[in-house]
Amino acid sequence: MSAPDYSALGFTVIRVSLDGAVLVVLMNRSKERNTWTADVPQQLQQVFDLADRVRWLDTRAKVSGAGKLAARETHSRDALAPRVNLNLTIYAQDDRVRVVVLTAEHTAPAFCAGAELTGGWDVLWSAEEEKEGPQAHRDAGGKTSLAIYRCRKLTVVAVNGHAAGVGLTGMQLPFDFRFVWAGAKLTFPFVRRGIVPEAISSYLLPRLIGQSRASSLLLTGATFTPDSPLMAGLYHQILPTREEVFPAALAFAKELAATTSQVSVAVAKGLIQNPGNSPEENHLYDSRAMRALGGNADSVEGIDSFRERRAPKFTATLGKDLGSWFPWWHQLSTKYRNAKL
Repeated sequence: MSAPDYSALGFTVIRVSLDGAVLVVLMNRSKERNTWTADVPQQLQQVFDLADRVRWLDTRAKVSGAGKLAARETHSRDALAPRVNLNLTIYAQDDRVRVVVLTAEHTAPAFCAGAELTGGWDVLWSAEEEKEGPQAHRDAGGKTSLAIYRCRKLTVVAVNGHAAGVGLTGMQLPFDFRFVWAGAKLTFPFVRRGIVPEAISSYLLPRLIGQSRASSLLLTGATFTPDSPLMAGLYHQILPTREEVFPAALAFAKELAATTSQVSVAVAKGLIQNPGNSPEENHLYDSRAMRALGGNADSVEGIDSFRERRAPKFTATLGKDLGSWFPWWHQLSTKYRNAKL
């Protein structure tokens, strides 16, 4: 198995390139204000999974729609596209990637203006789901948020324009770090459109900024700027101009890629996202993690580089050094046939 050549995978609504240990994902629908069509969540899910786990792709992809990649993981996460005319290429877990950065052209009218809804809400429902009934629907924004949130690599988003709807929920909240232009207009407009916040935003936003401020944002549908007190704590850095956002995010990503352990990051993210239901349970988890990682090569390098006052050279990877005890939590299946809803 070989690592993927991201530029050769046929992505159309995003452009993907590997800059050292940083995978850069650029939205490629500037003229359409980077709105979401069906291809956008599919391709975003695919690239975040490719950056993290062993995958197979149908690179022939004879399905409707330019650039669709029929894709499925080798483990049990939801298939992302139709299983049609398979011509499989298996890609190894890409341990080259340490950080993934998502951004858009700073000259675009918007970072992401939400979903493309000229056809009404019906464009959000798939024909296969409709055959099963409304209970079978699985929100594309939620699938995308889960792919980003579950990614064991560090994730950074550079928001260099205005954002609405899924441009906030699915394309900002599940990231580890958020950089933003100070002049960006930001809105969660759902209650003003007769629907509800999606993309697991009602789970993530209260945990990021607190329930009171999340309620002010989600239940009013009003427009805010990043410096609003209601947005306090959401962004890692607020930049004065659009042009500065991506360079700042990329420099930050490269610094993290050079100075953090890939395995330590994955386990630390696991502890943050799945800390247990009590301090005692968390104590058991972080104790197990400390014992497991305290004996690996990166822990030795961490001490040696600190003592010698030099940059670390971490070599442990998820592909060969992440123990079988990880993950320690049960991940609920969201497939219609397996889920309660």
